[in-house]
Amino acid sequence: MLRFLLVVTFALSLSACGVSPKTHLYVLNSGHDASSQTEGIGIGVWKVKLPELLDRPEIVTRNGEYEIEYADFHHWAGRLGPNIDALIAQGLRQRLNTINVFTSPWPAQRVNDYQVRVYMNRFDGQLNGEAVVSGTWMLLSGKGNRELARESFLFEAPVNGNKYSDIVASLSQLTTQLNQLIAEEIKKNSAAK
Repeated sequence: MLRFLLVVTFALSLSACGVSPKTHLYVLNSGHDASSQTEGIGIGVWKVKLPELLDRPEIVTRNGEYEIEYADFHHWAGRLGPNIDALIAQGLRQRLNTINVFTSPWPAQRVNDYQVRVYMNRFDGQLNGEAVVSGTWMLLSGKGNRELARESFLFEAPVNGNKYSDIVASLSQLTTQLNQLIAEEIKKNSAAK
């Protein structure tokens, strides 16, 4: 009898393991291919600063003004911060036509013309609702010892669907708007030199 119970318990354990949902992994993407870039200005992109509630593997969604949810089976591939850093750097490379955009930590011998810092307040959305990206960005001198510009931002876009990939697409689009804003400021500062 004991042997029968052990076999049944083992069989039930195996069947329970086989029905767990698959975890889906997501990355931010601008949807643009890399264009041919030249040896242009040098930009260092610091690691984005995220609030604790966003700095986690699960995608964050909002349910109204006061409630958030963490998606158990919908995660960022890697950490969210470096995912945002990479998309900002990619956008600056494309918009400024330069291969010289690096995310921190960059090599000690690296000489930048500018440095960029981004502080995120929100990076979330609602299924069939709206995605929101907000925070503050700063443009610093090449050595990082002088602030050249600082601006708060708030971008919103509809989430056209009820899938997490729809939220990720909207968040990617909003991050692309952010790097466009930063690139315009860099162009303005470069023209003034």
